[in-house]
Amino acid sequence: MTAHFSGAGYEAVPFGVPADVTVIHGCAITSKAEHSSLYAARQAKRIRPDTLVILAGCPAETLGKALNGNPNIDLTIGQGGKYAIPEMLNQLDPKRYPIPQAPHPTPTVPQFDTKRALIKIQDGCDFHCAYCIVPTTRGNPISRPIPVIRDEVLRVTDSGFSEIVLTGANLGRYEDGSRRLADLILNLESIPAVKRIRLSSIEITTTENAIIDHMAASTKLCHFLHIPLQSGDDRILAAMGRRYDSITYRRTIETSLSRIPDLGLGTDIIVGFPGEDSAAFGNTVTLVRELPFSNLHIFPYSQRSGTRADTMDNQIATSEKKERLRILTALGETKRQIFAERFVGQLVSILIERIDADGTGHGWTSQYLEARVSGPSLLPRAIVTAQVTQAMDGCLDCNIPTNPSTRP
Repeated sequence: MTAHFSGAGYEAVPFGVPADVTVIHGCAITSKAEHSSLYAARQAKRIRPDTLVILAGCPAETLGKALNGNPNIDLTIGQGGKYAIPEMLNQLDPKRYPIPQAPHPTPTVPQFDTKRALIKIQDGCDFHCAYCIVPTTRGNPISRPIPVIRDEVLRVTDSGFSEIVLTGANLGRYEDGSRRLADLILNLESIPAVKRIRLSSIEITTTENAIIDHMAASTKLCHFLHIPLQSGDDRILAAMGRRYDSITYRRTIETSLSRIPDLGLGTDIIVGFPGEDSAAFGNTVTLVRELPFSNLHIFPYSQRSGTRADTMDNQIATSEKKERLRILTALGETKRQIFAERFVGQLVSILIERIDADGTGHGWTSQYLEARVSGPSLLPRAIVTAQVTQAMDGCLDCNIPTNPSTRP
């Protein structure tokens, strides 16, 4: 969106700086996320009352007519139109929102907040889990063609990025004709400037054996899988509309670990889903304790209008959700430390994301462990090999080895 505005002659400024147009690209995964977008719109009007506030993305889809008459929002634009906002504004008022006859060149590389380039390859989902609004806001799965993705990756690597992260609403549903996610990864690995490829969250029922096998053999695909669990109880999984049971999940993880022993494992867990009694929560705790997770994302269930779970009986008290969140958070911190300690004395590759004034580098390993590294001439976006000296609070302390040819 920023690129399209820039190409139409606009200057992008940080939020909080008075602007002619303010775009709130919001999230609607929870009601709280929606409210955050509305709060941002109020802030924008306080900063500059005559700014044109546009609410774009999922909240525009979910709130719709409910925004009519809202004094803080002048225009709503859903998923289908959010990349053509300057043209829409020009049609509404050509004098106030002109587009130069000779448009500025559209930037080919977005400005990412991290030193990793985020490449969206897919959108939409048709799984219709009971708690999720995404199929309503994003629609059915749709994928970008491999040549288009490859061109974007070439542009970001030409700009200096060495790690790319493949993202999507349901990543494993990627397909370009008969070609699937594994084919895309193989294609992108052939680009010399691509040093690391990382996968964002991927569903267990779409995690092909081909992905796991390729990860085991690849020198570029990061050894990290984030596979949502949501619950370790079969009854709750069925109520959620998930497409697996706890045994299937366990077997998939065990198969992955047998092929990739140093695999970093992340997951999502929802606590306090309607009907989750103490026994069901206990099953989740047991499964999490028994599998070697290194990264837990834990969420208290939040009622979301427009989903099946919103009207389910046996809603869980907020206080109980908070206690379950506390228990799993503590367990997750312990498991992350245990996983990190496995690498003490070993060599790891680290993507440097920032460097302190004293020269200490900060970044992430292939297994998605945070790392601090000391050594000469560290550069942002560079991938370095370092030896782990200790692990504290799930973070690795590392030194660059004296032998520069050494590899992890």
